[in-house]
Amino acid sequence: MSQRRPASVPAFDAPELQPLKELLITGHHILDREGITDGYGHLSVRVPGADAFITLARVSPRLVDADHLVMLDFDGNYLGGNNTPPFEWPIHARTLRARPDVASVAHTHSVWSQLFSVLPQKLRPLNHYGSWLPAEGLRVYEPAGLVRTIEQGDALAATLGDAPAVLLRSHGDLVVGESIEACVQRTIRLAHVAHLLHLALLHGEPRYLSAEELAAFNAGGRDWARGWQYHISRLPEGR
Repeated sequence: MSQRRPASVPAFDAPELQPLKELLITGHHILDREGITDGYGHLSVRVPGADAFITLARVSPRLVDADHLVMLDFDGNYLGGNNTPPFEWPIHARTLRARPDVASVAHTHSVWSQLFSVLPQKLRPLNHYGSWLPAEGLRVYEPAGLVRTIEQGDALAATLGDAPAVLLRSHGDLVVGESIEACVQRTIRLAHVAHLLHLALLHGEPRYLSAEELAAFNAGGRDWARGWQYHISRLPEGR
């Protein structure tokens, strides 16, 4: 789909969007470097003050550069950039539409998210890396298959609700954040928590964190800058 760009949406090449695009590219490279994505998966960022977002074009996260980004509105209309959006653009469009508090959305096929999307046990937090997760665990979006339509995107956003993440059965995950830095690190930490829970379950029933204990870990807020710089330091030179 394509339409005339609304006056409220900056041009894709507007200078004020350049820092966001650079962060978005770096975020994709970090997810690849940390083994969360492979040839597939995508990250997006909301265009500030507009019903629009930027994500990767139809390319692997490892290969994203300035020529492989696309801007769409929340109905999937093309607004600029490389006009080959990912097939599952509705994941980003409809989540951002439903959640004005969210600035960034990630969708990956992490093996650890897939694991807990098909197990009877809920993915619940049991260490401080999971302190951003709900104590009761993550919901699971049940329909199998890719999320290619607005209706499917709306159903996924409804399953997410006000949570920070949701699992997609036999598929992967959706993670949201107030910034690209937060969204990327949450996605990495989700895999960490799921891996730890898998190991813990081999030894019996784990001790999960209660809502009160999660609040204690979250007291004072979260500094995403330190972790972000660490992940950047692990990128190959020139990426």
